[in-house]
Amino acid sequence: MFRVCLTVLTTAFVVVCLSASTAVAQDFSFQPWSDVTVVCPTCEPPPADVVTLRDGSTAEGTIRAINPVFYTLERFGEIRTVPAGDVNDVEWKRGNQPRGIDSLDQIVLKNGHVLTGEITIDNERPPYFEIESSFLDHSYTVFKSQIEMVFQNGQEYDFEAAMQDVQDIREEN
Repeated sequence: MFRVCLTVLTTAFVVVCLSASTAVAQDFSFQPWSDVTVVCPTCEPPPADVVTLRDGSTAEGTIRAINPVFYTLERFGEIRTVPAGDVNDVEWKRGNQPRGIDSLDQIVLKNGHVLTGEITIDNERPPYFEIESSFLDHSYTVFKSQIEMVFQNGQEYDFEAAMQDVQDIREEN
């Protein structure tokens, strides 16, 4: 029990720190990667998915998830999004789109950070989600007040209606 409480409190602290700057509307346009081009100068570069945008530019990394609104890419631990409408073509590093990549759950925080995996807890009191990462051995607890959008099974979840339900429950008590 102590471990669960400590995990929830630690995760809540991280989420609050991450969400210090909130956005009114999400901009999923691709933001350039940092200047890091290699993390091991003597190693062969890892294979990468190549996303070609409508303007002809490309973004290389590992596509971690796809939903109707955006693609989520990861490179050297950095996470970026690309609007689905901006994607012209994808060259998959293994030849084909990985199975299940378009049916993952995603939580978009108000600061733009995206968590991808499987939502394992959808709690009403206190209102939070727990999501188990699809590519890291870690779970995140996210308070619903810090969330901008939610996707379940690759489809947008009516988060506004869910938050209204939470508000209605609070007003009844």
